[in-house]
Amino acid sequence: MLDWLRRIRKVSQKLTLPSRDATAGRSQIQLNPAKLTPSSEIQLAYLVELGGVISDLCDQDSQKAPLPEQAKKQASIAADYRDRSKQLDALLIRSGEHQMELQSDMRERLDQLVIRTEGADWHEDLMRIYVVFGILQDSAQRVSKGMPPAKKLRAEQLLDSRKLQEFCSNELAAGIAADSDLAPRLAMFGRMVVGDALLEIRDSVSFEKILPSPTSTDRISLAREQFKLLEPFTSELIAQHTVRMDLLGLTA
Repeated sequence: MLDWLRRIRKVSQKLTLPSRDATAGRSQIQLNPAKLTPSSEIQLAYLVELGGVISDLCDQDSQKAPLPEQAKKQASIAADYRDRSKQLDALLIRSGEHQMELQSDMRERLDQLVIRTEGADWHEDLMRIYVVFGILQDSAQRVSKGMPPAKKLRAEQLLDSRKLQEFCSNELAAGIAADSDLAPRLAMFGRMVVGDALLEIRDSVSFEKILPSPTSTDRISLAREQFKLLEPFTSELIAQHTVRMDLLGLTA
């Protein structure tokens, strides 16, 4: 129990999400995800790094999977994401843009996210992929709609996450069925890492169209302003996240 409390305290110190009071007077207007799309080159660079991180996580997790068949399936998913990432990288190179420094910054940020959301065992790490990277992939799919048609179509073809989500859902459900103590632990872990996913979304989208002139340069005040504007978008992502948790019989 002390380990859980230490972890909660450690994570809460890193979050800069707005308080409930800060989001009073929320707007119910839908937010077109295309307004959050950075340049197509930046978005492609982000998709390359996101796919690379998912591939690395699946590969690493496969090495500690409880059963050989689980390890084999997870390693296959890792290889699939690695191939997709390479195809997106090739598309980026063909565009004539060089984003090596930018991609390095993106990868460093995603690596920090991985560190912050590390689980205690294979099931918690699988839950991390299911929750955190499920939300990030949902966001990436929506934000990519603002890319030029040809690049958007190609990105959408390479963003399909059904195989990964089905693997996570099936294995987590099987684990919960076999161990009655696993469900509450995974539910708590899942709730703990949602905030990390939302922070990454805030850092990965462009605010140029929806917040061209921020009212504050203070970091915390700016974060509140950004999250308030993002709320219609993040609400959709949380709704989809809730559906995924419902599939496991867990509360989001």
